[in-house]
Amino acid sequence: MTASDGLQIGWASRDITPDQPVSLAGQFHVRLSQGVRDPITVTALCLASGADVCIWVSCDLVGVTVALLAECRECLRQRLPQFPVEKLVMNVTHTHTAPDAKGGWYPPLPEGVMQPAAYASFVAGRVAEAAAESWGTRQPGSVSWGFGYAVVGHNRRAVYFDDLSQRADFERLVGTKTEKHARMYGNVNDCAFSGLEGGAEHAVNLLFTFDAASRLTGAVYNLPCPSQETEQLTVISADFWHEVRVELRRRHGEHLFLLPQCAPAGDLSPHVMVNQKAERRMLELRKRTTRQEIAARLAAAFDDVYAAAGGDRHAAPVFKHEVREISLPRRRITDEEYRAAEEGVRELEALRARQAAATVPPGYWEQPDVCFSRGYRCRRIVERHAEQQAQPELPMEMHVMRVGDVVFATNAFELFMDYGHRIVARSPAVQTFLVQLAAGGRASYLPTARAEAGESYSACLYCNEVGSAGGQKLVEETVHAIQALWPS
Repeated sequence: MTASDGLQIGWASRDITPDQPVSLAGQFHVRLSQGVRDPITVTALCLASGADVCIWVSCDLVGVTVALLAECRECLRQRLPQFPVEKLVMNVTHTHTAPDAKGGWYPPLPEGVMQPAAYASFVAGRVAEAAAESWGTRQPGSVSWGFGYAVVGHNRRAVYFDDLSQRADFERLVGTKTEKHARMYGNVNDCAFSGLEGGAEHAVNLLFTFDAASRLTGAVYNLPCPSQETEQLTVISADFWHEVRVELRRRHGEHLFLLPQCAPAGDLSPHVMVNQKAERRMLELRKRTTRQEIAARLAAAFDDVYAAAGGDRHAAPVFKHEVREISLPRRRITDEEYRAAEEGVRELEALRARQAAATVPPGYWEQPDVCFSRGYRCRRIVERHAEQQAQPELPMEMHVMRVGDVVFATNAFELFMDYGHRIVARSPAVQTFLVQLAAGGRASYLPTARAEAGESYSACLYCNEVGSAGGQKLVEETVHAIQALWPS
């Protein structure tokens, strides 16, 4: 782990927009794509120095499963047998307008619609192509890094003085969520509204890459916010990262590669919860969509950081990439929750059958496809109750990578912001790039103890394979792995 070897850098990208209709992932109801608003892509960055290497791939998808990661690695192994495929890292931007690459959540798709398994294989091939190209085109170069701010993510969990489940109008919807004092995207214009559950994080981390002639070739953009401003669309889209790419390439050249990463943001989103009227007025005055506004803010932060840090280039930084497997305690399913989930499966199957034959259109939560998704979540509770007996802990692949004074560390979850703060505060690195929703484990929300107490979507049994006890163990394991890259 020395700086004696120069850094080699390679970039590549591929379009992963399908040429036929698909089922879009990210909502309870089925959305068959009705065209393409903008392309979705995978971008690969190869960094190599001495005997160590990493190929990092960012995907415009809602998630990358362990199975898809394995398929990508196998495709890469066939193309590039000399490359250690365990050093392939994958993360997603978490757009809710990309194809389903997993399956199981939604009912069987009609003919003429690309199946999730077929799309996963298509993605695996494109990832392998991009990764192999980034490896094959790597050349001596340099990097610089910098830190800035951009207001994009906002806390999305409203907290109330009273217990929502005790309200007269509370509707129990098995398979969706349980609620107490919190509600994700809850009404803030409520006399019992207490405040937002947590803060927000507006810090951004950037790593710039340069060729041997010191020309800017690309950047890693680490942002604590998922890409889901227009998450309800029925067209394929990369969400706001598309506008960011367009704007940065307008400013810095069409050659610019951009690799987005989502920092811990399980309780954050680009949707404003308070100040909504003021935000809308300013968008109207600026004649921008929210996606364009986000792109303007991220481009401004990019240029501000680049102006200050772009000249501080390092051609032979300390470089080390480690892959670790850690185990985290499961969020255990009680016997009572197990029995309720079994009953929920039966209830939803009966409701789905009735609604499929009904002549009156059902409400949203009673639609047959939504009932199917809700039933899937109940079945997972039943499965988890059995799994936890034999496997009380869940394995997770974690990557830690040092590049000079900065470090990257991954996790598989929609990790609540507080955990990120705990890690960054104890990290010896000058800058710490934490990356959530990186393949290598069973992705789910990972809430804080405060969120668990309030429950609701993102912090209840249906949403959490690992709970706050596992979250703190993840913090300790990550800090330990980072510290090991900075020997005293």
